Amino acid sequence: MTYTTSTFSLTAALRGSINSLQRDLARGQKELSTGRHADPGVALGAQTSRSFALASTQSEVASIRSTNKLVAARLEATQTALGNLLDGARSMRATLLAAQTDGGEPSAIVTQARGALSTVVATLNGSDGEAFLFAGVNSNVAPLENYFANPPGSSKRAVDAAFAATFGIAQDDPAVGALTRAQIENFLNGPFEQLFTPTQWRADWSKASDEPLHSRIAISMTVDASVSANEKAFRQLATAYTMIADLGAQRMSKPAYHAVLETAMQTIDASIDALTRTKARVGATQASIETADAAMAIQSETLELQRNALEGIDQTQAAARLKEIMAQTEMAFTLTARISQLTLAKYL
Repeated sequence: MTYTTSTFSLTAALRGSINSLQRDLARGQKELSTGRHADPGVALGAQTSRSFALASTQSEVASIRSTNKLVAARLEATQTALGNLLDGARSMRATLLAAQTDGGEPSAIVTQARGALSTVVATLNGSDGEAFLFAGVNSNVAPLENYFANPPGSSKRAVDAAFAATFGIAQDDPAVGALTRAQIENFLNGPFEQLFTPTQWRADWSKASDEPLHSRIAISMTVDASVSANEKAFRQLATAYTMIADLGAQRMSKPAYHAVLETAMQTIDASIDALTRTKARVGATQASIETADAAMAIQSETLELQRNALEGIDQTQAAARLKEIMAQTEMAFTLTARISQLTLAKYL
């Protein structure tokens, strides 16, 4: 009987063995690093579907928790903005309260109101770098325009038109000094007040949506995750500041001027109450996110334990097996190298 031997057949057999060992080596390294079976489908059989379900739920929980961090940061920025608006409202209220007795310095109060109105606009146009905080679902659009822009925007034009239609003069006309208290009160409680109704606010002032952003903070829980610039508290602030800042208060008679101060004071008081309630509502949402996130942290740990129990491997055995595979691979490479150096003469 005759046997045929060739280096090609020997090296081919070893290469096949090396390829198999390298696949085993990759699987072993993966199992050692993850602590789980490299191929759950093969290792778990009928339990594979449960493994996939646990992994899917764990991924969903991780995604929600990641989103919650962004929402929490946005709500914290919202709370800061609301706090700043409250501080400004209280400062203006203190000014108006002091002016109730001596009238204060009208031009200084007008200047303060102009600054306060500009601050309201800037605050409600605040952004976290990705979305406008007070725009609702229209989060890519700044809610308010600059009231004192040049040329005037729709909000300023609406106030000017209402004043001119009622009195036949502009706010900077010296004839403002002849307006009576009754005339001013009727204007403030009529045409001027109508400029700040929800419908007119959306038409002349705001591009924000009434609908706030919604966020899923747990697998079965969704909350309002923003505050709209269309809320009553903000409309009241703008009402009070505008009536002081842009109705010619510094040119009015004392009775008419005091009518403006008194109405502005009442409106600011109402706004302070509304802003306080809004802050409380945002705070409740923040607390809900913290509670939900703490619960999901526990859920995530539980899911991890369940997956480890199902997919986990004995890492001591895995390390020993990997060491054995590496030794076999090294031996196969060594043999392949030696066989490649053989010649036919060495077989004779």
